[in-house]
Amino acid sequence: MREGLGHDFPYVDIISDRSVERVIKGSLSVLADTGVVVQDKQMQQTLVAYGCRVDTSTDRVRMDEAVVTRALSSAPGSFEGKAMDPSESIRFSPGETTYFINGCGKALVDVDTWEMHDPTREEFYRHIRVIDALPHIDIQNCFPFFGFAKVPECMRLIESAAAKFRVSGKVQIEGTLFDNYRFTCAMADLFKVDLFQIVNSAAPLTYYAETADQMRTYTEHNLPFHFATGVTRGMTGPMTSLGSVILNNAEALAGIVMSQALQEGSRVWVNSMMLTPNMSNGMPAFGDIGNSITDMAFNQVWRHLDIPCWSNAASWTSSKMIDYQAGYELTSALVLQILSGATAISFQGGLHDEIGVSTVKAIIDDDVVASLKRLMRGLNDSEEGLAVDLINEIGPLPGSYLDTDLTLEHWRDECHIPTVGIRDPYPQWVEGNKRGSVVERAKERMEQLLADHKETVLTESQEQELEYILEEARTYYRKKGLISDEEWRIYQEDLASPGYPFS
Repeated sequence: MREGLGHDFPYVDIISDRSVERVIKGSLSVLADTGVVVQDKQMQQTLVAYGCRVDTSTDRVRMDEAVVTRALSSAPGSFEGKAMDPSESIRFSPGETTYFINGCGKALVDVDTWEMHDPTREEFYRHIRVIDALPHIDIQNCFPFFGFAKVPECMRLIESAAAKFRVSGKVQIEGTLFDNYRFTCAMADLFKVDLFQIVNSAAPLTYYAETADQMRTYTEHNLPFHFATGVTRGMTGPMTSLGSVILNNAEALAGIVMSQALQEGSRVWVNSMMLTPNMSNGMPAFGDIGNSITDMAFNQVWRHLDIPCWSNAASWTSSKMIDYQAGYELTSALVLQILSGATAISFQGGLHDEIGVSTVKAIIDDDVVASLKRLMRGLNDSEEGLAVDLINEIGPLPGSYLDTDLTLEHWRDECHIPTVGIRDPYPQWVEGNKRGSVVERAKERMEQLLADHKETVLTESQEQELEYILEEARTYYRKKGLISDEEWRIYQEDLASPGYPFS
C-alpha cells in the first residue's frame, strides 16, 4: 500500500475553531431552511424515508441537522482504495496524510510551440505510462485529456478508463459523461478494484436527475465516490471565501446524506472546485491566491468533520506555458494545500485554465512534490540532530564537519536532490554547452521513464473481457444515436489500426 504524506508538525489553520463551527452551522442552516433541489423522484422517496422534508411540487429537499449528523456518523472517515497492483492501493485518513493526483484538462500542450491539440491514441497511452511511472503521483486522475482523437465524445471517458487499466497499476478516478459510469463500473468489477467515481452537483444547491442514478449505481457496485461542487465566487456563489465554503459544503453535505440514505457506510469524500472570478472577462481566475485561501478553509472544515477532502487549487494556472507565472501560482497553491491538510491534491501536469495538460510538466512537478515531502518530514530534534556534543568536539577553526559520521549519514536526509532541476555550478553549465533547462531535462527523463516503464499486463481473458465492455458501450451509444455515421467511420478506422489499442 502507498503511504500518504504525513506531517511532523501541526497543519496550518487559516480560521479559528469558532469560525469552523460557524461555517458548519451556516451549511446546516442552508440545508434545513433553504434545502437543495433534487430532481430525481425516486431519490426524493429515499430521502423522505431517511428523515428529510421533501416538497415534491418544487423538488426541494430540506435536511435537518439531525439527518446530516446521522449521515456524517455513518460515512467512514478513513477508508481504503484498492488498486490493480496491491502495492499501489491507498488509505484516506483525513487530518493525517495527503495523496497526490495528476492534473487534468482537455488537450495536450506542445512544450516546443505551446500550442494545444487533442492527443492521439499513442500520445494518450504515453502520458498514462509516464503518470504511472512517476513516484510521487499516487492516484491516476479522471480523463486526463477527456479522451483522445478519433474517438466519439460519448466513448472518450470509457476509452480513457480502459487505457489506464491496461498500462497502470495505480488507483484511478473516473469522470462521468452521459451514462458512461455503467461501463466503467463494469470495468471495476472485472478487475476487482475501487474505481473512484464522481457526482457533480450544480451550483447553487441543485442535483440533477442523473446524479441520483449515478449514486445508486456506485453504491450497488460498492465503489467510493466524491461530490465535486463548482462554486464560482460572485457568480454561482457568494464572493466571500467563507460564504462560498458554506454553500459548497452545503451541497457536499446534501450529497453525503443521499449516499448514506442509499447505503449506510458508503465510502464518500468531497472535492473543492471553488474558483475566484476574473471580473475583467467573466472567466475563473485560475492560479489566483483566492482559490488557495478558500480551499485552506475548506480543508480545515472537512478535517474537523473527519471526511476526506480533495483540493484542486494547485491544478491549474492562468499561464499558457511552463514559465515563472505557472511556477509561482501553482507551487504556492500546492504548499498551502499541503500545509492546511488536504487529504488529496491534484497537481502534476496541469497547466492553464482546466484546458491544457503537459506530460513534461508532470515530470517537473513531481520534483516539486518530492521537495515538499522533505518539508513535511520536519526537523530532527533528537540529541543527534541537535549535535551539541559534536559542536563542542569539533570546536573552532580548523575544525571541520565534512568527514564526521553525522554528515556522511544524514546529508541526503537534510535536503532534496532533484531529478530534473539544475544544480551544476555555472562553469560546468557553460562547458556543457549550456545544456540543462529544466524543460529539456524533463523531456529527456520522459523518454527514460517510457523506456524503463514496467506496466501492469492484463491476462488474455482480462483483455477480452475489457474489449467486450468497450464493444458493448460502442454498440449502445451507436444505437442511441450519439455516434454519427462520420464519427463511426473515423472511430472504426482507429480501432482497425495495427497498433491497437496502444497506437
